[in-house]
Amino acid sequence: MDLLTLLSLTFATFVYAISPGPGLFAVLATSTRYGPVAALWLSAGHVIGDILYVSIAMFALSVLAQTIEQSMVYVKFFGAAYLLYIGIQQYRSKGVSFEADSGQQSVVKLLFAGFVVGGTNPKTIIYYLSFLPVFIDLNNLTLAIEIEVIVVVGITVLFVLSLANILGLRLRQSIENPQVIKKVNKITGITMMLVGVFVALY
Repeated sequence: MDLLTLLSLTFATFVYAISPGPGLFAVLATSTRYGPVAALWLSAGHVIGDILYVSIAMFALSVLAQTIEQSMVYVKFFGAAYLLYIGIQQYRSKGVSFEADSGQQSVVKLLFAGFVVGGTNPKTIIYYLSFLPVFIDLNNLTLAIEIEVIVVVGITVLFVLSLANILGLRLRQSIENPQVIKKVNKITGITMMLVGVFVALY
């Protein structure tokens, strides 16, 4: 792929990733509640989900994509239920310090939560299938092109999610009052529950 094509693909992915959706809201809520490291792991899981779909889009035909969309319905609702569970747990948590809570979030759980957000939306693969052919010929792929696409999409999506992470960190740094923290717990819990609903309905 030439430089112009790579830049165009980066821009298209950026526009897609920056659009308000469950991924941005989940990272923002996690960063505000648990800090940038936790949000970074969540973002990594989300990127893995996107990369999975990009890889499928490059190898699959449209018919296969439709089959995947149908089968992903069950996975989508499982993911939505998991996110609702996380939201309820956050909503019910006490007004404790951020430092105490941040250590309770395991890397595996954060990666899985991020993957759920990014990987249970079957419409993502349809999106990638719709714009990837504009930049590459899916019938004449080489390993080099596949790697370039995966790297571009992965870095771009992670960059956008990092912007949400930074915003959440700034909100986090301005909050010290335990009562405010308790309200933040409820707000971020509700946000995560809404993400779950969004995943189920989107």
